[in-house]
Amino acid sequence: MGTNSDFRLKFVLQGWAANSTRRSEGVAFVALDPASARAIIENFRDKTPRILISPLIDWSWSDIANNVAGVVTDHGTRVSRGSEVSSIVQVAAVLGTRDATTKIKDGDYIQIICEGNEALAKVFEPIIGKLDDR
Repeated sequence: MGTNSDFRLKFVLQGWAANSTRRSEGVAFVALDPASARAIIENFRDKTPRILISPLIDWSWSDIANNVAGVVTDHGTRVSRGSEVSSIVQVAAVLGTRDATTKIKDGDYIQIICEGNEALAKVFEPIIGKLDDR
């Protein structure tokens, strides 16, 4: 993530953990449906880990979940399809945050922490000017 002085915590979202002890981090991208997510993923040219932000995930998202470092959704629970998909493809997921797609912006830096049944998505923003100084 760079150094701690390059980013500032914006907010934390809480939800259900799909995988009880997973952690991940990466750059957020918001996709409201599988087709737009596929198009966005095809445009990734670098190897930066990406975190998918979507209303929900189900089996139609499984190929997308294989290509991201983590998932944060508005809807879903520990026993939802999103939890099944995330567990099978072994990706960290925070499900059921209620408002991830409206609060998280493309390019925000996300840390996912799953502990037991609960999960957190810590959302960071770069400090303007800091990243340009490197």
